[in-house]
Amino acid sequence: MSNELRVVNDTSGPVVVRANLENSVWYGSSLITFLASAEMTGGRYALQRMHLTKGFAPPAAHRHGPEDFYILSGEIRFWAGKDEFVARAGDFVRTIPGGWHTLQAETDDAEALIIFSPAGMERFFQSLARPAESLELPGGRVGPPDAELMRQIAPRFNLEFGPPGKTAAEMTDTE
Repeated sequence: MSNELRVVNDTSGPVVVRANLENSVWYGSSLITFLASAEMTGGRYALQRMHLTKGFAPPAAHRHGPEDFYILSGEIRFWAGKDEFVARAGDFVRTIPGGWHTLQAETDDAEALIIFSPAGMERFFQSLARPAESLELPGGRVGPPDAELMRQIAPRFNLEFGPPGKTAAEMTDTE
């Protein structure tokens, strides 16, 4: 069986996707594997596996459509509106669609499945990432790619970042 990503728009047969260098990228100090894309699901959802370096966090609180996380290992701290909590292996987290949120990896082994519905947000990550050279975490700084570039392209993906240094709890729906 091939390890290549099979892109389909129908239900004529099963699809098996494995992590490989063709469907994995280094996004800042994290490793992302794209398991299901918009093309594979008819745009209904996208699924990615993200392995995070301890301390990894987006550059600011952000909001967009729903984003669901299933924590596979480690611990990830979430800030969603005025709520703050740590999710651990086996926990499921759903952010409020359009609600301000952010996260930070609390442990070196933090790994999560992330579902975007509808699909499309996976393209944001693809546009900022570099091809993975291995299926290991990359060396380098902790954090996402260039924050200014992220802010510039975010509107193309219906994504909005809050001002730097402002927490999700400090943001309101009118900002």
